[in-house]
Amino acid sequence: MKKTKKQPTNRYVENEGRIIALAYLHRYGWIAVMLLLIGIFTDLFAPIAIGFLLFFSVWTFVGYKRRWKHIFCSYQNAYHRKMTPGRIDWDQIKKSDAYGVPLIFFLLALAGIAVLFLL
Repeated sequence: MKKTKKQPTNRYVENEGRIIALAYLHRYGWIAVMLLLIGIFTDLFAPIAIGFLLFFSVWTFVGYKRRWKHIFCSYQNAYHRKMTPGRIDWDQIKKSDAYGVPLIFFLLALAGIAVLFLL
């Protein structure tokens, strides 16, 4: 008899609204905040952008490794799925996305730092 994988159950999550809000902040909000700060402090364009790229890459990687619910919901949003903080199945997240996205943003930030020092 073949053993089947247990599907996650539908359960109530106490802070569901906060988790979804954090997921949207992770997915879109950091870009809006970065652009707002760049608009205010135009002379600090590069350091602000580099700092936010570093922050986002670390936030995403640590969140995936620590299994933060809002990171899972952010990936669900990226996959055009409904966010389900009460039903989390980390196997749905592609490893290439979980490690590749933070790595790309981290490398972009490092390239930005290198360019700053070369100028």
